[in-house]
Amino acid sequence: MAATRLRRTFHYPADSEDEDAVEEGMDEQDQATLLSTLSTQDTSSTRLYTQLLLALPLIPALLYLPRLSSLSTCTSSILSIISLLASAYTLYYLPLPPVRIRVTNVSSSSSDGKERREGKGKSTSKRRSMARTATGFSSAAPRHETPPVPYISDETTALLRTYIVPFNATLCVASALHELWQARDWSQGVMIGGGYIPGFVMGVVMWARRELRVVDLGELERLRYRSKGT
Repeated sequence: MAATRLRRTFHYPADSEDEDAVEEGMDEQDQATLLSTLSTQDTSSTRLYTQLLLALPLIPALLYLPRLSSLSTCTSSILSIISLLASAYTLYYLPLPPVRIRVTNVSSSSSDGKERREGKGKSTSKRRSMARTATGFSSAAPRHETPPVPYISDETTALLRTYIVPFNATLCVASALHELWQARDWSQGVMIGGGYIPGFVMGVVMWARRELRVVDLGELERLRYRSKGT
């Protein structure tokens, strides 16, 4: 007697089935665990990359120290060291506020979920989209804690937070203008003792400072409590 083989036709799951599986498969504890894991991983990776990038301003600052013994290079080396230390201070002690996640077009009503499961109203089903938007210091923005600065008073820390970036930019411009006035080759300007190094380091630090912003998961947390209330 020939055996019969039952075959099931393979089909790709629809988007609505994936959304229903996520909504029905994650309870409150799973959501809280997921948010906590994402926040911890993002904070630890940001701290790691920040510490690694500190080598960019600190190593050239150490290489400038032997140039302090010569009168011809002492003044320019002191200004370069101050600029590099200011870049390191800005990178580590003055991180930018967290990036806020904005959740738009969220539909979590049970009637919409029922229509998606029944295959009706495909044209009216809404998709979730997340957009990372940078927020400044405003009343709606979350409180952002900066690392404490040792051996410096709160008044001095506030002054550094306000003026260290424009002061460093002024030093970089002055160093670059001095390099142009000397009319040396470009290759000498980007070596230790060159006038372009402070500006280059500050540019990289300011770019990395923007990219290494932690993610604020407060909007997702509020969305979780809102869905819990409904």
